[in-house]
Amino acid sequence: MFYVRLRTMVKNRVVTVFDRYPEQTTQLKKLGDLFNKTGLQQLATLNVSAIDRIQIDRGLEFIGDIDGRIKQAEATIKAMTKTNGNVKLLKTIPGIGEFFARLIDAEIDDIDRFRNPKKLAAYAGLVPSTYSSGGKTYHGKIIKQGNKWLRWAFVEAVAPAVASDSQLRAQYEHLKLNSTNNKARVAIARKILTIAFQILRDQRPYERRGVVGEEGASATISRLSR
Repeated sequence: MFYVRLRTMVKNRVVTVFDRYPEQTTQLKKLGDLFNKTGLQQLATLNVSAIDRIQIDRGLEFIGDIDGRIKQAEATIKAMTKTNGNVKLLKTIPGIGEFFARLIDAEIDDIDRFRNPKKLAAYAGLVPSTYSSGGKTYHGKIIKQGNKWLRWAFVEAVAPAVASDSQLRAQYEHLKLNSTNNKARVAIARKILTIAFQILRDQRPYERRGVVGEEGASATISRLSR
């Protein structure tokens, strides 16, 4: 993750130089990924100043070096966790692929450290902040404390999860009707976290179910909202 963040920093620096030549780069921006094969070929043909050409070329060379480091790190992690049963179980959850499965397993460590899913959610920082006034308790945004890597993994897993699992997608769409997109994402992230807790505790893979009926969906959403 350190190398990925470093690569992003270097890419941003290259883009800063690239943006100095809008008359040449208008079409190039439509590519979406400036650093894929086509984008790199176009970057090489830009008519830029001598110092900017040095900056771009050195940046691209550095990105290539970082890509190599990332591949080495991925191979090492994969080899060290090849026989990890928890990783295999986590990969059965919608939205959880190879990388997230290994990250979640590493950060949770022993699931028996947590008595229930709420304890794990608090550890991951996926619970709302609360404050009291006038005898009433109010819920705000999710807390800033907690394990940032777990929180990041579960929130990032929401998009592929709702795209691949009809039940989660139905819950997500219902939640969006009564709240903001961000609140809906956090609610589904907690749902995925709860699933992860249950399969690690029971040592059983996730079993997909069909779309629940309107009544069942409403009940599920009600539980998620609490």
